[in-house]
Amino acid sequence: MSRAPSTHSRRQRQAKKEKQTRLVIVWAAGLLVLGMMGLLYVSLQSRNSAGSSSTVPVAAGPVQKGQPAPDFTLTTLDGNEATLSDYAGQVVVVNFWATWCPPCKAEMPDIHDYYQANQDKGLTVLAVNAQEDENTVSRFIESTGFTFPVLLDSQGKVEQQYQVRSFPSTFVIDRDGNVVYIHVGLITPDVLSSVIDPLL
Repeated sequence: MSRAPSTHSRRQRQAKKEKQTRLVIVWAAGLLVLGMMGLLYVSLQSRNSAGSSSTVPVAAGPVQKGQPAPDFTLTTLDGNEATLSDYAGQVVVVNFWATWCPPCKAEMPDIHDYYQANQDKGLTVLAVNAQEDENTVSRFIESTGFTFPVLLDSQGKVEQQYQVRSFPSTFVIDRDGNVVYIHVGLITPDVLSSVIDPLL
């Protein structure tokens, strides 16, 4: 008579323990799955961010006066490569332009004249063309006789890097490589002189 209740209570305790063990296993498995999903998510996120940063150079924010000019390398119209940092120690005018842009074409003779008059003092003009094909740009430059370096931004990467929103846009960079002036729209000889003369 006394064995039955003790056997019954033993079975109840054993069943309770087995139930608790099953719950612990389920919880552990759930946490393991969640942890693996978290690791997978972090891995995918880091891979995506690494891929995007290596394919397209994007500035962290708008290029501003007083900050170092973002470096870039582009192919020139004559087939060579030009890198902005190669011109360290010179005053550099980076002019974003296009042949379809009337204000661009209107300001270029003045920019060229200023360049011709001051290149011996350490002035360089880099005319960065906005995503046009080489033949179009070449025909235009040959017809005008401009002699400053013309760079082909065929994929718009430097345009994006400098966050250019309209054409023409001009960035003046001092001998230390810092952006000292930004001009959106047609730039005049008076502005060129007032901004760049003190830097030469």
